[in-house]
Amino acid sequence: MTVPRFFRTISCMSDSPATSEILSAPSKKKAWALFLLIAASVAGLDLWSKAAVFDLLDVQSMMRPTPGDGEKIFVVTQHTKSVVPGFFELEANYNHGAFNGWFSEHTGLLALLSSAALLVIASVLWYSLGRSPAPTLSFVIALGLLAGGTAGNFYDRFYLEAVRDWIKWYIVIDGKEHVWPNFNIADSGICVGVALVVLPELRTIFQKQKPDSDNEPPDPGANPSSPR
Repeated sequence: MTVPRFFRTISCMSDSPATSEILSAPSKKKAWALFLLIAASVAGLDLWSKAAVFDLLDVQSMMRPTPGDGEKIFVVTQHTKSVVPGFFELEANYNHGAFNGWFSEHTGLLALLSSAALLVIASVLWYSLGRSPAPTLSFVIALGLLAGGTAGNFYDRFYLEAVRDWIKWYIVIDGKEHVWPNFNIADSGICVGVALVVLPELRTIFQKQKPDSDNEPPDPGANPSSPR
């Protein structure tokens, strides 16, 4: 798949039947301003919340040797805080990989992929703003959330070689704790951004597959009503 075709495939998910013209220059500037505002807000909130929560929990960290003559940062001590007992608490953790610690031995590669993702997200917005139909508001917001979340985690991977997580969701069943992998504001922004892109597309697919009762042929056995 060529690069232009890739951008067409992604940006077509922003199609809106009510908007058929390419945006004017002022409208494009407003779209970029909204995108940058959301991205900066998500990244800023993420980095602030990480620092604030790690400070609140009095997290003590240290570097420890890892296989391969390397070192990684780990939480040594902390004071976890329960927010909703049996469901939600604040617990600091360093994630050296992606979701649930995947690819934890390739933190540098993950940082490189994060930086590449930022370029791709900005490129998709630039491409979609120059085509018809114009992108929807939700699509611009989604890209902003994706960019902000990616930037927040990229900062951690670049400077700490690990992502700071602090949101812990769990449930207790029969005395056993079942935990969702710890996450942060950046992860939340990415998930919401993906949902804003994917869900409208799924809805469109389902609507196309749904039979249209108005276009169904008349029943040959039915008697047409006679005029009065």
